Amino acid sequence: MTEGSTRGSASIQEVSQLVWGPNIRPELFARWSQGFIFSEHEKTALIQTSGGPCAVIAPVQAFLIKNLISKHQFSQLREVDSRTVDQYLATALTEMLCQCKQPPTLAMHMGDKSNSPTHGSESNAPLQRDYGPFEVACLDDPLPLNTDCTGSSPQEPDQPPPTPSAKDYSLFHSSVRLRQFESAHSLQNHLETHLDKYKAKYGVLLFLYSVILTKGVKTVSEEMGDLGESLIDGSQGHGGQGLINLLITGRASSYVWDGLKDVGGLSLIGILKRPSVGFLTRLEHLRYVQVGWYLKNPTNPVWVIASETHLSGFLHFNPIVLFAWCKKLVTPDSEVERAKQVFSWYDTEGNRFIQGEKLKEVLEKLNLCTDDDFIQFMMLELDPDNMGVILYHKFVETFFTPDQSFNMQKAASRYRRVMWAFLQVIPSS
Repeated sequence: MTEGSTRGSASIQEVSQLVWGPNIRPELFARWSQGFIFSEHEKTALIQTSGGPCAVIAPVQAFLIKNLISKHQFSQLREVDSRTVDQYLATALTEMLCQCKQPPTLAMHMGDKSNSPTHGSESNAPLQRDYGPFEVACLDDPLPLNTDCTGSSPQEPDQPPPTPSAKDYSLFHSSVRLRQFESAHSLQNHLETHLDKYKAKYGVLLFLYSVILTKGVKTVSEEMGDLGESLIDGSQGHGGQGLINLLITGRASSYVWDGLKDVGGLSLIGILKRPSVGFLTRLEHLRYVQVGWYLKNPTNPVWVIASETHLSGFLHFNPIVLFAWCKKLVTPDSEVERAKQVFSWYDTEGNRFIQGEKLKEVLEKLNLCTDDDFIQFMMLELDPDNMGVILYHKFVETFFTPDQSFNMQKAASRYRRVMWAFLQVIPSS
């Protein structure tokens, strides 16, 4: 671990530009200036004091709950003592920083079976792989006094908000120091030792800045796609989809579909693999957006659920609720789930059918037979009325058995019988 701390004003300025844009309204910065505060009534529930930082708090809550339910029964969460909960919070923050450091690869998307539901091997252990160094934003202790800045003592949720001032913004950024850690182990030790800083005022921002610094400002900008876009909306103060995806998946994609998608000739990258926790949105019910298979099917039964404008922590009274249910809600790894995922890539409108011309591409992604004669025969089987579309339920019935495994023998046997009958009627020369 590099013990020396540096001011890093240039790096902080770049992070600030990416987070807030060219201008920052004091009232928006004040709304985001809170720590990770636990409820007095629900020991494991993080709460939000003002509108805005739910884009960070809800994903952290999701990872916290994911790790808690891996060791404790859901009904026992209220019995976990505060010291243990703090350790789980430090682990969650470490895990999220670690996943941001993992090297990205496009080989994960679509046709790569190594990351398909039948071959997935994601682990819940945050320290399983080490992609250091990690760069962490820290504050001077004590923070220089200002009439509009209350220092770094633990924040109370019912505390009246201070009058917003541009001095807060300037004072915070001038006081931030950067510290580098070479391993996830040393990073977690630091977070556990200094967790009070993240539970105090500015704690949410310190963690957000650490994620961006660890990931790299340039990398985050490139993953977002729009180099002029900020992570926090400059007018409303809410976090964008790129920020939510960055914290949930480790990549700052602004889209929620699976893999690559061609939009007007542009190849836009969505979610590349199953995340540890998922994401759902009410906007899909309103048909404004379609969330991909990966975000709907995380490797753990925890989801962040969004309405039009809000995200929140677990059991917080808000239009957004974080759900952590039984393991039965996690989609099992099966061949039919893999097929459902691939089928959805070509069913872009969610109508449960695809164009007949896409059948060969679907079978290629599933590593099934793509012989031209076989494709032509299967089109007759799947689309006997020549409507030019293939229905999802017909596709599943044809290629899968009731136990959700591939049934190529059934389709191939039918194909061979038809071809044999056809050969019988051809006159010999």
